[in-house]
Amino acid sequence: MNTFDKPVLVDFWPAKIAKPVPQRVALEVCAYGIARGYCKSHDIKSKEGVRQAIHEVKEKFARYAVSPDQIRRRQLVFFPRLRDIRISDGELVLAELPPEHKHLRMYSSDPADFKGADLKERHENYEKVVSGCMAEMYDGITTAPNDLIHVTCSGYLAPSPVERMVAHREWFDTTVTHSYHMGCYGAFPAIRMAHGFLSSSHFGVTPRKQRVDIVHTELLSGHTNLEDFSVENIIVTTLFADGFIKYSVCSDDYVRAQGLRGLRILALHEHLLPDSADDMTWVPASHQFQMTLSVRVPILIKQYVRAFVVSLLRKVDIDFEREKHSLMFAIHPGGPRIVEHIQDELGLRDENVAISKQVFRDNGNMSSATIPHILKGILEEKAIPPGTRVVSLGFGPGLTVTGLVLEKV
Repeated sequence: MNTFDKPVLVDFWPAKIAKPVPQRVALEVCAYGIARGYCKSHDIKSKEGVRQAIHEVKEKFARYAVSPDQIRRRQLVFFPRLRDIRISDGELVLAELPPEHKHLRMYSSDPADFKGADLKERHENYEKVVSGCMAEMYDGITTAPNDLIHVTCSGYLAPSPVERMVAHREWFDTTVTHSYHMGCYGAFPAIRMAHGFLSSSHFGVTPRKQRVDIVHTELLSGHTNLEDFSVENIIVTTLFADGFIKYSVCSDDYVRAQGLRGLRILALHEHLLPDSADDMTWVPASHQFQMTLSVRVPILIKQYVRAFVVSLLRKVDIDFEREKHSLMFAIHPGGPRIVEHIQDELGLRDENVAISKQVFRDNGNMSSATIPHILKGILEEKAIPPGTRVVSLGFGPGLTVTGLVLEKV
């Protein structure tokens, strides 16, 4: 087999755009925001009525929100900073931001405005944040990649901030490809595309390529919905976080020449589950993208995950039952219990899934950026030796199940 048939993932580099918010603070402010939205939509104006609504929403949060025991903190760019919050007459008040910082908030301090910016303005703010993120990610990098794949489900612009950066740097030989709206499993098709770009170049379809960069810019805090009092929205609001990370998919020759550590791609697979299209959705609305998550999602995943993993590993002649305890698993933590459900269903030990759980506790669900953070953790963990095979699993709208088999090199 030629070396280009086994590209390698290298150079994982996450970016922090905002200081992570402790989950206990995020819950307090989100509960207040949703309560005020509820009061507006139900024409509740009296102080006592507002206080009662806040109390009821907080009780609902106590039952259904993702707790600080499950997520310690989340990066939330579009979130009032602690310095912007004060208490007045027992209520939270969001302080007014100076004009130059208006793009850092999606919501007004006016309690009558609970919808906030419309979708156009949110995308304008997305461009400002992501443009700054791209400048940080590529600061000091002078060697252009052959291709650059932009992955997101939270902001769509043409030209995108990635295209603007490539044009500004005069990287005329770098092709930009957008991989959008696949939600939590978005890393998998992007890696598959990068593999294809490298491989096809060795057949003369394009000039020979050695490096494809993948950049994830997930800005989920820009889509917080303060109108919806439902349990589903409370879970979504307290689960998702912003995540930014870039990494490269390189030919084996390039990796060896540069002396890089990485994760070699051994197998890829993707599968749409039957009768599941309405169980997870992510659709544009007037003010934000809105998600639906049915209670069937964990049930469907448990029902199909074992057969999927067995089939995936069979592609590289790995017997799941015989070798499962020697494998590492990078499982997308779609919710607080998804990793545990899969661990139980597959009969895995805690050490097999430890990094998946740790990334969720420290960051929340960063949509497509989550799996790359987990892979980064596995690559950097010295206790995981070279030669270890890694099974990565992701889930998203469709309902789609995706998988990768990698080898630490």
